[in-house]
Amino acid sequence: MLHDLEKEFAYGESIELSDENPEVTLALSEMAKELIKVLGSRYVNPIRSNINDLRRLLKIKVFGKETGTGGEIVIAVDSTWSKPALELVAGVFGVIISGYVVVGPSGISSYGITDVSLRLGNIENRLNVVIELDSKIMELSTALKAIEKHRYADIIMLDGSLFFSTRPTFFTPANLLSISEAKSTSDPDKLASIASSALIKLLRRCEALGVPVVGVVKRVSSTFIATYIGGADPQLHSKLRHINDKVLLSYVLRPGEYVVLDSYLNVFEEHLSKAMDRSPSAKKRLKGILKTLDKCNTNSSNDLLQELCKYMDSTAVVYYMPKSDMVFRQIARLDVYPRSAVEKVLEYVMENTSQNAVPIPIDYVDRFIRLESSAMRRLYKLALIYSGEAKEDVSVALGLTNPQKSYLYE
Repeated sequence: MLHDLEKEFAYGESIELSDENPEVTLALSEMAKELIKVLGSRYVNPIRSNINDLRRLLKIKVFGKETGTGGEIVIAVDSTWSKPALELVAGVFGVIISGYVVVGPSGISSYGITDVSLRLGNIENRLNVVIELDSKIMELSTALKAIEKHRYADIIMLDGSLFFSTRPTFFTPANLLSISEAKSTSDPDKLASIASSALIKLLRRCEALGVPVVGVVKRVSSTFIATYIGGADPQLHSKLRHINDKVLLSYVLRPGEYVVLDSYLNVFEEHLSKAMDRSPSAKKRLKGILKTLDKCNTNSSNDLLQELCKYMDSTAVVYYMPKSDMVFRQIARLDVYPRSAVEKVLEYVMENTSQNAVPIPIDYVDRFIRLESSAMRRLYKLALIYSGEAKEDVSVALGLTNPQKSYLYE
């Protein structure tokens, strides 16, 4: 309580509870200087001092063709969830929403929220993993619904990598796909397996319709590029292996340039094999994935695994620097299936990339399904109202564990 704090400092100087605390500001100033120093020495200098070798090894291409006419119709799909989750006496509570927009030459022509879901758990970190996997399953389900409804679309884009999980069970797709089963389980491994099956189902359908599927990766934490150049220059790999693809290529590529890695499967396997200097648990997990992927090259009886491997092998990993102006200079990564559609996709994105450095349809869908923290406050107020109509007294279970943090939902 605030009056308790006031009593504690009754015989000394009072602490001014204001937005501008000079002591904190001074500490932040020193931290900012340290951040600049670390970024320069750890990331920028290793890239800039080797930039000529990087450009030579990466086989950089310039998009010289005329960009698309703008007549393409693109379905963009995304999901979002509440951050931070509500901390109730009953546990940690989160909400997931999934939806899509259809973007044509004149803008958004259709849109919809297709799925909503709630999750309640006891441990926030575990709940976050469950929510993330559940949201991807919902997203893939949304994409399938959208492409069935709008079969005239030329491209479908998902927010995030197509092969989004590094849990070993993601590479052992579930034989039976049940969205309702996904909603009733809180086992991350089972959810990863269901998500893999949902992805296969979507890619299978889009392949039949002749519609390319593109994963738009905004937060590029992968280090595929360092792995890729490591085959030709191991010494350069050792200098750059800790630098993610986004920052590395944001310095290397110029507007209108791009790099294509032909097979997601090949680069992913090579990446895992070079990432074994991790913690024992991470090393065990990576070995488990590699062991599963080894079956891609055998006559495995697991038809779904073989199908997943086929899709991974036929997916190109594309990094491009937009021609357009951006708020912050940066590349974007695209997972393009099938890889034969790379040129078609590049024609579109080179002309239709927003100032946020992502294809415009992804910007649209991100805004459409945005879940503001204030929405969680409204949700909680509605729950309080409806609790009065419930048969059981849920008032205690519905209580806020940290009411003093309600400012997070303003």
